Amino acid sequence: MGRARRAKTEKRSHSSAPAPHRHLAQQAGALDRFLALAGEAGDAGGKIGALRTFLLMHGAARSWLWLTIAPDRGAAALDTTALQLATVVLTAAFVLSLLPRLARLGPRLALVGLSIQLAVTFPLTDNHFFVELLAVLALASLDTDDRVEAGRVVQTLMWMTALIFFQTGLQKVLYGHYVHGDFIAFMVGRGGRFADLFTFALSSEEIARLQGYNPLINGSGPYRPQGWAIPILSNAIYLAEMALPPLLLIGRTRTAAALAGIAVVAVIQLGAREIAFALLFINLLILFLPGPWNRRALPALACLYAWALGASFGLWPGGSLIDPTIL
Repeated sequence: MGRARRAKTEKRSHSSAPAPHRHLAQQAGALDRFLALAGEAGDAGGKIGALRTFLLMHGAARSWLWLTIAPDRGAAALDTTALQLATVVLTAAFVLSLLPRLARLGPRLALVGLSIQLAVTFPLTDNHFFVELLAVLALASLDTDDRVEAGRVVQTLMWMTALIFFQTGLQKVLYGHYVHGDFIAFMVGRGGRFADLFTFALSSEEIARLQGYNPLINGSGPYRPQGWAIPILSNAIYLAEMALPPLLLIGRTRTAAALAGIAVVAVIQLGAREIAFALLFINLLILFLPGPWNRRALPALACLYAWALGASFGLWPGGSLIDPTIL
């Protein structure tokens, strides 16, 4: 009898809750169910901590590398003083991420440095900078140690990763120069890293033809590759980028899709060599993997950034492998 009475009392108390509160609770429940489609955020606190350390390390290292080309980045000179200030702020944010009691302040301080960089570089800001900015903003919104809230932030970042991955493929389709391989042929014609990557798929005569055109002259070309190798590779890129995100949202295929996505990004970067985007996006894809893989990757990433910084500033060989203009 006592249990029945208590159950009835609890039921009446729930039903007598103000309508706005019930509506908010229903919305929160629907949001949690939507976020859960990206997967269970197992060990959310550990993943948040490791991702926070990586993002702030990434932002600090990228900022120091930016300083090597600050006098002439792209089409306009940048404010070196402002970039130096942003670099100091982002380095301080990274240091905070290493201090357990102050780690949550790191992303908030990093937002100040990122805002300075955005103000200085806009409208020439690279697309992947906004990915970094959104990820840091998500971490800055977390102000408690609550596991539920940490899980929601992790799932939000997972959804963001899947949507961006799909959008990169869709953008290539709408661009219209991937179906026949025109874009890759054009990049091969410009020489450099793309020409080195696709030598296996093109004859020396074809490469010479493509590189004989002047891309600055309207009507030069045609940049239509001969044979099927380049079109097949070109179409495979955007098809993979659009097919893998839905598989990231299915439990049975999530791990395989995440590993395939990491492989796709790595292969693309053999030609693009957008170091910042590659490391950033691979770390976001690692969130889909079970286990603390983003934490396990931190020592190797720290060594990679240390090498890149030293090589960029001439402390040891390898500077020619780093192109800060695409960081």
